Parts: sequence; C-alpha cells; structure tokens
Amino acid sequence: MVLLGWVLVALVRETPLLKTLNGWGADISAMSLSIIEIPKGLVQSAIDYSESRGQMRVRIQELEDRNLILSARAQRMEALAAENMRYRAMLNSPVADEATMTVARIIAVSPDPNRHLLTIDRGERDGISEGAPILNADGVMGQLIQIGATASRALLVTDNQHGLPVLNNRTGQRGIAEGVGQFNRLLVRNLASTSEVNKGDLWVTSGLGGRFPAGYPVGVTVGTITSADAAYLTVTLEPLAKLDVESHVLILTHNESE
Repeated sequence: MVLLGWVLVALVRETPLLKTLNGWGADISAMSLSIIEIPKGLVQSAIDYSESRGQMRVRIQELEDRNLILSARAQRMEALAAENMRYRAMLNSPVADEATMTVARIIAVSPDPNRHLLTIDRGERDGISEGAPILNADGVMGQLIQIGATASRALLVTDNQHGLPVLNNRTGQRGIAEGVGQFNRLLVRNLASTSEVNKGDLWVTSGLGGRFPAGYPVGVTVGTITSADAAYLTVTLEPLAKLDVESHVLILTHNESE
C-alpha cells in the first residue's frame, strides 16, 4: 500500500498540471516578496525626504541669517561716504568700528498697544548686554532694556519713552528722534526754523551718547511743521525698519575705538 502511494506521488509530480501549479507558486511567492518590500521602500523614501527637507530648512535659515547680517553691514556705506565728505578736511575724525552682530528671533510682543516692546530669544548666556542696539536689514529698531539668561526685552524707537540721537545724512543737522507710539512715525523736535530739511532726507544715528554707533539708518523725512512763532521746526520721520512685521532682529555689540 505504501509502495503504491509513492508510485502515485511520483506520477503526479511529473504531470504538466503540477509543473504549472509549481510555476505559479514561484510567481506568487516572488510577487508577495515584492509587495512586502513596497511599504519598506515607501517608509525609507519618506525618511530620506524628511531628512532632505530638514537639511534644506536649516540651510535656508543659515542663508537668511547671513543675508540679514550682510544687509546690515552694507547700511552704513552711504552714511560713511557722506560723513567723509563733510569731514574730509578734519584730522582724526571718529569713524565707527566694525560691530559684532547676533541674529535673534522675536518670540513675543507687548500686548499693551501703548508700549512698543519685543521679547527676543537671546540673553546673557549669548554674550549680549543691556543697552545693545537692535536692527534689521533696513535700519535701527530699538535697544535692549532687560537682559535675562536666555531671553531679553527690547524697546522700539517708536515707543513714546524712547529718544534716539540722529543727524540728517545730507546736511549733518543733529536732533533727537522721539517715539510717539506709532510704528510709522518719529518726530525730531525743536530744530531751528532755518534748518535745511527736505522731504526724503535720510536720518541716521549720530553716535552721540555712545549707545548707538554712528551711521545706521533710522528714517526718512516725510513732513515738517513750523511752530506758531516761526522759531522752531518739527520734522516727521518714517522709520525705515518695518517694526511691526519683523520675525528676526540683529543685536549689535559695538567696539569703541580708543
């Protein structure tokens, strides 16, 4: 009986039908392995794509930070050229040194509409100190007034408690740009009514007081008002820095020359 069974198995194994079924089995097995590999390939592709996107985001942020620093360094070229023209005959005229710049991210703004304050993600551990100027690629934004270990608070130039020594880049006329609580407006008050001020004049930091280095753009003239007794002139400036739309700032550490 056992012998008969082995004979039947041998005969069936040699039939074309069984060979065909075996071939199908091999095909099905290969197809199954291919299907199993598809999710693994998709997962690996997703991982590679995610890593590539992450690296791209880091690189883009690095380039944006670099561009911000280069733009800020280029700001002073026009102001320094005008300063050299005004004082080319003077010996030992002071010129602002290079500065160290640190990129910081704005993480909060004051909820009080009457105060123009920002909180940034840099603090004492990053080597910054109270009073350090902050700016962006377009111009001066304000200064640091409170320093924590990992975060700091900045007062914008448009806050009604802020005053900034400035000068007319064309004429050298000095003044104080005062904040009035509006993001698009600064006032330079009590100039002599005979002062030569034209619409579009660029006003830059004068360097007086030692807090802000000289030559950084602050705003442009958009209007003037003469006092009732015709003795004084008030100049309205529009800040160059877009104070209410920025997400990053530069912290300036100025190195005074001896």
